[in-house]
Amino acid sequence: MMTTSHGSTFAALVLLGSSSASGCQCADRPVFEQDEGTSSTGLEASASDGVTATGVEASTADAAEEPVDVSRFIGVFHNENGLVPLGEEVDSIGEPTLMNLEIRADGTASMTLETCSQLLGTRQYAWQWEAQPGPWLVFSPGPGEESLRFMAYDDLESLRLTTVDDCDLQFEVDGNFVPYETFRPGRACWVNRCEPKWVVEIDYCEGEDPTPCA
Repeated sequence: MMTTSHGSTFAALVLLGSSSASGCQCADRPVFEQDEGTSSTGLEASASDGVTATGVEASTADAAEEPVDVSRFIGVFHNENGLVPLGEEVDSIGEPTLMNLEIRADGTASMTLETCSQLLGTRQYAWQWEAQPGPWLVFSPGPGEESLRFMAYDDLESLRLTTVDDCDLQFEVDGNFVPYETFRPGRACWVNRCEPKWVVEIDYCEGEDPTPCA
């Protein structure tokens, strides 16, 4: 069940606008194999109540052997939304956020979240992930986490990530997409962290190459 964290600052994150997507070119992709005996839905085929599962096993055997391409997810990504276009100084309404997501090939992931208020510091999240057909990454709490968390929400029942196109990734939280926040390749940094108040600019960090998804 989704519950909001304490503090109005992080609860205001849900007010952010939608983001546009564009294509990019990607490198050759490594693949991860699914567990044996598991169908593309993640359910094991079995026979019960006198009904044979032979046909189900035959129809899912090939799918179970197909690899899940996770290379699109591996790397560092930043959030983008329509209210704070990357590289533009704007008068932002609500509470602007800067998020950087890192997904590693060893099955772990982490994310940092910052708002205009430096007094709140940096909120950190740690996850473990498994690949599912779609492709999807399915997250579970990582080391030190008492529950599954994302942005302003704690105690989530499910958290998944999928591809939108060759550049954008999008989260699904307890079965609902988060359309106002998409994640794109590269790490982002504050250029103007609300000085003066509500004037904000976020851009790629120094050394990051925006070319693939510019």
